[in-house]
Order: sequence, then structure tokens, then C-alpha cells
Amino acid sequence: MRERLAGAARGNTDLLALAALLLVLLVAYQHYDSTLLTPASITILSAQFLPLILAAAGQTTVMLLGGIDLSLGAVLGLAMAVFATYDAQGAGGVLVAALLALLVAVAAGAVNGTLVAYAGLPPIVVTLAASFLWGGVTLVVLPQPGGTVPGGLVDAYNNGWNGVALPAVAVAVVLVGWKLLRTTRHGLALYAVGGNEHGAYASGLHTRAVKISGYALAGAFTGLAGIGLAVQTGSADPTIGSPYTLNSIAAAVLGGISFFGGVGRMRGTVLGALVIGLLTNLLLFTGISPFYQLVAQGVILVVALALKTYLTREAAV
Repeated sequence: MRERLAGAARGNTDLLALAALLLVLLVAYQHYDSTLLTPASITILSAQFLPLILAAAGQTTVMLLGGIDLSLGAVLGLAMAVFATYDAQGAGGVLVAALLALLVAVAAGAVNGTLVAYAGLPPIVVTLAASFLWGGVTLVVLPQPGGTVPGGLVDAYNNGWNGVALPAVAVAVVLVGWKLLRTTRHGLALYAVGGNEHGAYASGLHTRAVKISGYALAGAFTGLAGIGLAVQTGSADPTIGSPYTLNSIAAAVLGGISFFGGVGRMRGTVLGALVIGLLTNLLLFTGISPFYQLVAQGVILVVALALKTYLTREAAV
């Protein structure tokens, strides 16, 4: 009991520190954009940040299992390409395209999970190899940037639908859905396998099945991220997913997800993704050269991670 309370205290410290950093970024952001807190600005920013939040949710699922997914960007690009290039007639065309893209991403995630579960290789090695596989499939589907998304859907996503910020609603649905998932047998098994795979197996859990279903769930999050990015931009790019791999890892780690599995909260990942999104925009506002922006972003993230680790250790003493 005492260990659980200590773990909860460390998790709360992580979230509070991250929330404080997010608040600082919001104050700095408002200096450059006085309309930050208006409904229109919130809608635009949520539309911009949703793909990263969903991608980070997928990465979080894998990391909770004790792995890491280097193929995430390739799977995101594949789902984006399938959604934007699928040509279906009738009112249900967009829904069919979205379902097909989602199924492709889930299948890719399940394949990754199967290889991790049965090949006996580290997840980082398996998913690195899978990144080339899914990247190649994406180029077969869409050799160069293109594809189209209905203009009405793009407008509703980026500017709101009847005054409702659809991306913000999607984030709320993800958080509520994850909260419910954690109370189910599968959700508990996900944390159990990531925290102690041998102990979970000894308790009667089918650890391989949990891994496969966990990677499939990560594929679902990643597929939704690809669909969201296609709707945001109105088209698809087969190579656009690459930055999302490392940014999703950074968001998850900032949010308190452990590299060793079994520890972390999805709301922390969402906060981490918001921090990275706001930081990227702030660097654009400052007018710094794009080459130096990457350097500045990397330095700030390293400092933030180091500070978060220090505060967590201090809270544990």
C-alpha cells in the first residue's frame, strides 16, 4: 500500500510539473498571439495538435508494454495515404475510406505485435525493420504527395462544426475511453505485462495475446492520427509521418511514461504533446531559422526531461 501511494505521489508530481511548464508556454504564447484563448484560436490549435496527441497515445500504449515503436511514423503515413487516395462514391465514401485506413493501421500494429511476441527480438529492432516495410507499402499506395479530402470536412475540422471544436472533442473521447479501458481486464493486463511480464504469465495471462492486442490498439491510435492529419491538410504525404515517431516518444516520456513499461497515464501524454506543440509554434513565432529551431527544441526538451526527472527523484526521497 505504501509503495502504491508513493507511486501515485510521483505520478502527481510529474503531472504538476508538466502542467506548470505548459502554463509557462501558454503565457509566452499569448505574448505573441493575444487571441490564444478565443474559441477560434482554440479550435485551430486543437486541430493542429490532435495528430500528435493521437500518435503519442499510440506510442504510449506500446511503451506501457515495455516496448517502443519506431514504425509509428510509417504507419501514420500509410493510414493517411489510404484515407486520402481511397475513391468511394456516395455519402458514405469518407466513412468507408476512414474505416479502411483504420483497419490497415490496426493490421500493421497487429503484425508488429505478433513479430515482437513471437520473434523474441527487442521491440526497438522489430519496429525499426517494420518502419522500412510500412514505409515501402506507403510509397506503393502513394508514390508522391497527393490525394484529396472533401473540402467541407477539412473546413469543419480546422474551423469547427456548428461552433464545436471537433479535435478537442476527439481528445476528450480518447481520455475518457482510456480511463474506461484501464478498468477492463485488457487494460489491467496491458499494465501487468508491461510492469512484470514473467509475473503476469505466472498469474495466468496470455502475455503474447496481450502484446498483439496492445500493438493493434496502438495501430488504431496511429491510424486515427493519420486520418486527422489528412483532414487537417486536405491531402496526404507519404513521408510526413517521420517526425511524429520521435515527437510521440518525447511526448510520452514528458508525460511520465516509463521506458521500462507498466507506468504512466494517458493524460500525462496529452499534456506532453501539448507542450511539444506549443513549443514548436513558439519557435516559429520568434523568427529563428528552421535549422536552429530543431536545436532549440531539442535543448529545451532535454532540459525539461532532466528537470522532471530531478523533481521526481526529490519527491521520492
